[in-house]
Amino acid sequence: MLRVTEIFRSIQGESTHAGRPCTFVRLTGCPMRCVWCDSEYTFTGGEHFTIEEVMRQVRDFGCRLVEVTGGEPLAQREAFDLIKRLCDEDYEVLIETGGYLSTADVDPRAKIILDVKC
Repeated sequence: MLRVTEIFRSIQGESTHAGRPCTFVRLTGCPMRCVWCDSEYTFTGGEHFTIEEVMRQVRDFGCRLVEVTGGEPLAQREAFDLIKRLCDEDYEVLIETGGYLSTADVDPRAKIILDVKC
């Protein structure tokens, strides 16, 4: 099970993908606790979702661009399975990470957006 803070559709506002419609999967939890974090609400809580439940919501939004973010999305082991599943279904996948955890096991089809925090 993944702990998910929210899943929503919006316009990508960052990176070279700025301006494109995007589905955001915001996972819960981050080990960093940076004092300037703009997503403190993701530190705790969240709802438990299976990967299939996340995929269903992503499909419903109809965007081919999906960003997995947080918190720190790589802090949840199941995030790696979600990323692979999204790639397997031909989504263009962005992973926004603070760089605290290794990206070695991230599916190579996903694009890493390294946003160094602390």
